Amino acid sequence: MENRAFGSHAYDYPALKYMLGIANSITTVATVDGRIVGYASIFFRKNSKISHLESIAVDPEFQNAGIGGMLMDEVERISLEMNCSLIVLETFEKNVSALKLYERSGFKAKEVVQDYYHIPFDGSRNAIRFEKRIK
Repeated sequence: MENRAFGSHAYDYPALKYMLGIANSITTVATVDGRIVGYASIFFRKNSKISHLESIAVDPEFQNAGIGGMLMDEVERISLEMNCSLIVLETFEKNVSALKLYERSGFKAKEVVQDYYHIPFDGSRNAIRFEKRIK
């Protein structure tokens, strides 16, 4: 699913294994008929009130079905459960579908991070950092 969702920007196996295995992260999945169709991985720092949405993906076959929104709701629920009051994330500045999802989910664009990514997306390596205060 990672490759289908992200193509050349997908995490490779070692990076996914690391992301799923580190102690200060939680990954939640969305399933349809027992098949994983989406996931979101959240990182936490000890003694911090900030959670970081490291990655979220929905299988292209299931996009525009509300799964991304449900995963974002779950990210917020988990972050609150971990006593966080702020969620941050970064995404390619030209990833229109992600930008819309984050804005619909109540995130606010805070800054453009120049050359955040090593691999360009639609000609850009820049990211937009988003934040959402939660209670």
